[in-house]
Amino acid sequence: MRGIMEDMPCVSTRGDGPNGRRVEGFLYRYRKGGEVRIVCVCHGRFLSPAEFVKHAGGGDVAHPLRHIVMNPTRSSFS
Repeated sequence: MRGIMEDMPCVSTRGDGPNGRRVEGFLYRYRKGGEVRIVCVCHGRFLSPAEFVKHAGGGDVAHPLRHIVMNPTRSSFS
């Protein structure tokens, strides 16, 4: 399991609402034409990009992927 997790890019987002917080996760599926799913670290749930942004306390946004950052280095939870 650890080997699989090491191959998954780390992502994060920060909610801009009143209950906004930083949420980290792993990009689960990313291929041309495929649906992107993100596993949140705090609950281990599979979320769409829009759900991931809302999970951090953000609202409905037109382009949720623009609010998600792919982290070039491993985060503190790896």
